[in-house]
Amino acid sequence: MNPSQDELLENLPESDIQPRSKFSIVWLVPLVAVLIGAWVGYKAWSKTGPTITITFKTAAGLEAGKTKIKYKNVEIGLVRSITVNHDTNNVEVTAEMTKDSKPYLTDQTRFWVVRVRVNVSGVSGLETLLSGAYIGIDPSTEGRKTRQFTGLDIPPVVTRNIPGKHFILHTRNLGSIERDVPVYYRKFNVGQVEDVKLDDDGKSVTMRIFIRAPYDQWVNKTTKFWNASGIDFSMSAGGIKMDSESLVSILIGGIAFETRQLDRNVKAAENNSEFKLYANHADSLKKDFKIGYQYVLEFSESVRGLTVGAPVEFRGIQLGEVTDIKLIYDTQLKKISVPVTVTIDYGRIAFKGNVDSAEQLYKSRQERTNYFVARGLRAQLQTGNLLTGQLFVAIDFFPDAPPYSMDWHNNPPEFPTMPGTLGVMKKDISSIRKKADAMLTQVNALSRRLNHTLEPELSDTLIQTKHTLAAIEETLKADSPLRQNLQNTLQELSRAARSMKNLTDYLERHPESLLKGKQGD
Repeated sequence: MNPSQDELLENLPESDIQPRSKFSIVWLVPLVAVLIGAWVGYKAWSKTGPTITITFKTAAGLEAGKTKIKYKNVEIGLVRSITVNHDTNNVEVTAEMTKDSKPYLTDQTRFWVVRVRVNVSGVSGLETLLSGAYIGIDPSTEGRKTRQFTGLDIPPVVTRNIPGKHFILHTRNLGSIERDVPVYYRKFNVGQVEDVKLDDDGKSVTMRIFIRAPYDQWVNKTTKFWNASGIDFSMSAGGIKMDSESLVSILIGGIAFETRQLDRNVKAAENNSEFKLYANHADSLKKDFKIGYQYVLEFSESVRGLTVGAPVEFRGIQLGEVTDIKLIYDTQLKKISVPVTVTIDYGRIAFKGNVDSAEQLYKSRQERTNYFVARGLRAQLQTGNLLTGQLFVAIDFFPDAPPYSMDWHNNPPEFPTMPGTLGVMKKDISSIRKKADAMLTQVNALSRRLNHTLEPELSDTLIQTKHTLAAIEETLKADSPLRQNLQNTLQELSRAARSMKNLTDYLERHPESLLKGKQGD
């Protein structure tokens, strides 16, 4: 009997059913894709630097997605977008920087557009003719962290990676100095002018210069800067002198400096130290006479040619300078005067003996001045240059000068003067002219008297002379007896002369006739 279906089913072996796994290998594909994307994103994020905004006045030469930001010709950023700020009318450039540049994004960092530029120092940015303009950077880790920057209109003269020092110079007149002109030391080009600006008071000019290392070590407290532009032309007793730093300084200008003390013991000037800029080399060598004792001088002649800064000399040695010239009207005396204020530096005079105190020095100064004034010490205007007519004040002794007493209650006291050479010449010329005028008047009067007295006598003499000449003419007429007698006499003399000549000729041929007589033919 065949087994039934149920029996068959009961006799079948039981299967070992395992539960199905929830993980599928298919899921590895998106997981790996996610991991790869995350890794790529992380790598991209790790390399992405900060985004900054730079404000420029114009976007000339800039292009979004192409213009690069370079430092030492290494790309450290890329311009992503360029927009116009209609409120400020400026251009805002958004750039993406590299991550390594993050420490240098401070408010001391400077940006500018590098393109071809022509200035006094030469031509720069020629490489941009092929590669196009790019944004340059002068990074700095100092200052406050920021992402907003204002770009420079023109590149800086020097960047922070150049060793050296900055110095500040002050002057009253700019002359031909401008940005980028060179700075010279012993004819070497050692730096440049970074910036020039007019002070807020409008009375002076301040300029910032940079001197490269190692030349900056020669700048100390004894250093003098001067304007070396053009040609320094001067005339002195030694002749004519012309000097210039270089051909470049003649064309575009320049600044030169000189240091008197170069000892190692003299400390070098600190960065951003301030100095005075003199007009020329000769001006830098002059002693400053603005510190000293002041006196007022009253001259009787014109002070044309005398300027502030003119020297005050004693027998060729400068003791001071003119510090002020005024025009004053005295309402009480109804008098106009031109007081000249001078400053005398007694440090130029070597003293013998000791002075115990400043009070004694002041008293002795008054005593010395009174002593010398009593013996004729006076101030006088003299010509320093015949070509330019410049005057200076000369102090010397004039024994014949009238007495003078110093009034030390006035501040400053008035010092006595004597007429200068030009003043004396003018007086002499005026006196000579007056004498000449008087002499001419006398000559005219004498001429009038002679004309009045001699005119009748001269008239009679002329009439008599005329009659005499008429008688002589009448006597010498062609038909006058006198003239005929003269002609006969002359003819007789002529015949006698011919006879004498014939006789002398015969005697020369026949000298024996003097003894024997004349022989017949």
